[in-house]
Amino acid sequence: MPSGGKGCRFESYVGRLVIWDIIMPPSLQQFSLIKSHVKHFEDELKLTSENAFYFFVLGLILDLQEDEIKDSITDNQYLAQHLSGRGGHDRGIDAVYIDETGAVPVVHLFNCKYTSKFDKTRNNLPASEIDKILGFVKDLISKELDLKETVNPILASKVQEIWDIFDKHNPEFEIHFCANYYNGFEAQEKTRFEKSVGSYSDFKINYHLMEDLHSRVLQSGKKTVNARLRAIDKNYFEKSDGDIRALIVDVEARELLRIVIDDQGIRNDTDYEDYTKLVNYSILEDAFENNIRIYLKQRSKINRNIKKTALSDTDHFRFFYFNNGITITCDRFTYMKSGRAPIIDLQNLQIVNGSQTIHALYEAFNENPRLFDNIDVLVRIYETQNAELSTRIAEYTNSQNPVKSRDIRSIDYVQQILEAELDALGFYYERKKNQYYYQPREKRIDAEKTGQVLFAFYNKMPLEAKNEKRLIFGEKYEEIFNDEINADKVLLPYRLFEYIEKRKDTKKREMLDTSANFDDDSFILVASYHILYIIGEIATKKNLEFRLSNLSAFQMLYDQAVELVRKLISIEKSSDDKYNHTKFFKSIKPKRLFEEHILSEL
Repeated sequence: MPSGGKGCRFESYVGRLVIWDIIMPPSLQQFSLIKSHVKHFEDELKLTSENAFYFFVLGLILDLQEDEIKDSITDNQYLAQHLSGRGGHDRGIDAVYIDETGAVPVVHLFNCKYTSKFDKTRNNLPASEIDKILGFVKDLISKELDLKETVNPILASKVQEIWDIFDKHNPEFEIHFCANYYNGFEAQEKTRFEKSVGSYSDFKINYHLMEDLHSRVLQSGKKTVNARLRAIDKNYFEKSDGDIRALIVDVEARELLRIVIDDQGIRNDTDYEDYTKLVNYSILEDAFENNIRIYLKQRSKINRNIKKTALSDTDHFRFFYFNNGITITCDRFTYMKSGRAPIIDLQNLQIVNGSQTIHALYEAFNENPRLFDNIDVLVRIYETQNAELSTRIAEYTNSQNPVKSRDIRSIDYVQQILEAELDALGFYYERKKNQYYYQPREKRIDAEKTGQVLFAFYNKMPLEAKNEKRLIFGEKYEEIFNDEINADKVLLPYRLFEYIEKRKDTKKREMLDTSANFDDDSFILVASYHILYIIGEIATKKNLEFRLSNLSAFQMLYDQAVELVRKLISIEKSSDDKYNHTKFFKSIKPKRLFEEHILSEL
């Protein structure tokens, strides 16, 4: 293995999201997201959280199967729990995976640190690991014979495997530092380490810290959509400005349908001839992940008009003039600028405006592909790796249908983190309305309902939660979906509210059966958010920890909360002989009376 070369590359990844060189403060949401995924492996494999972290990161970074991960782990602590045999050390190397699928073998060396305490995420990676790893790398590269005798048997077998590769290849090495921390090594230690490793050729250092881990989780399971698109003649125009390039181009509608088909070969085939075969495939919905809408079949008048125009014998060739066009963002686009009908290569494309148009066109194409010989569409392609800019493009270009605040917020970072964390817990968080309509109802968590229960429970605004929902994704959004909100804090009030509703349904049946006490008890039908709010206040006075694991304890406070609401009604009735439940709970009086007459007595 040659040494002393200058081929060392250092990359500090932050995933696919651009951080703009800002030092990000620790986020409880990000911490909870990673913790939820680690907890999944912890429970499933009966491991400690530190050992479960190996399965999380190796699967996330290298996409390894469970058995591959087990075979890769060289950490002493893990092995002591699962293997017996002679001792040894791991020399700071917690896992080794050797990838020989490419022309040049790649040896991946992992060092992992995990904390289950949020306040420790501010820590730096421990400098003590540096010398251990440098010593191991030196002995490994120099084929120091004593190395195999001083490490544990699993790591020794990996060392021998690497030495065997030296006989045939000069492998590449990647050192991965993985931790749910926000800080890497202290600056001087980092420089020392990177300078030392830089004396060896073909080494690359990756830092997979909190920002990288949670952004990878957000992207996991989603396909990267690449495609090649042919323009019509010379009908294109390019503009660039700083961190963004734009290409405005005229394309056939059939070409647009081709580049979103769930088949990579078809998406890349610019010589595709029999477009009628597209009906045998489905649309790849990952191409619309950053679109702030969900296409609802023919519900919208505009959706119907798009399809009607495409199928019109007299107007289909005018589609270009009637439609606002399509907006695509991508990491990179390339094309030959000379000649006619250039082929545009799109990397990691997202259709951020035009989901409705493309889905409606696809339905029309299925009905009458013959008319599509003469349908073309204006396409705006933006190349940028600025995540904030991509989001703003998605927001500002969506004007063909009125976009509700919820739809705009659906691509907000906080919403995506909640979706990913709840997904790890087996739930389907619907950032967009009916996003998971095909999943079991009991597993679906609606974003708007989430906002309502958070508004009432944590922000103590039950009136607004019920009657002013526009505030949730409007001016109160930052207060409701703040940095402290994670899956656990969502599920507690969400499940508690479901319990309140079940009790309401039971009471409603009782009242309808007897009808004797209907007037006295019917406040329950309109007071759910106030009951939720009051349960939260009682729990606070009782020093009850606000965790989902305490749900049953919160549910036991229901009867007390109902009686306190009944007391509020009694107070109000004493001063209002025209009292009625609906009017009362649509006013600020319930909360004001609670604070004035009851809260201090709890």
